[in-house]
Amino acid sequence: MTDLRMEVGEIPHLADFTFHKTLEDVDFEGVPVRGLAADFYRRPVGDRVLSVGVYRFGGSETHRAWGWVGEAHCSWHAYRDPGSGGFDGPLAGCPLLRVLFDGDRARGFELGSGSPARRFLVDPEDGVVAGAVTARPVR
Repeated sequence: MTDLRMEVGEIPHLADFTFHKTLEDVDFEGVPVRGLAADFYRRPVGDRVLSVGVYRFGGSETHRAWGWVGEAHCSWHAYRDPGSGGFDGPLAGCPLLRVLFDGDRARGFELGSGSPARRFLVDPEDGVVAGAVTARPVR
């Protein structure tokens, strides 16, 4: 029998999963973030289904979150390190994500906290170009 806890605590290898769906302008606590998209993948593990969300902003992966279908929150997450292309994590629970506002409009989001925190902002000069949001990570 596979130790499910160990398996969930590893960064998922997408080759082991089947594509499920894509969401555009993903929302957090009811606030849609323009340009934040997520691809979701699934894989049966025993009598449960493991799901992983791969989040992208401006075409670049920002983070992954995974856990069991039907549970309210993520079991694990990892932030993509823009410098190395590797991951920071896995870390237990849902990713720390804070929507950044300009007045009442979402301008981007911040992932993590402290010195490894990363900000992703919609570029106010370029905005939306052919349906793609121009984004830049800001440290």
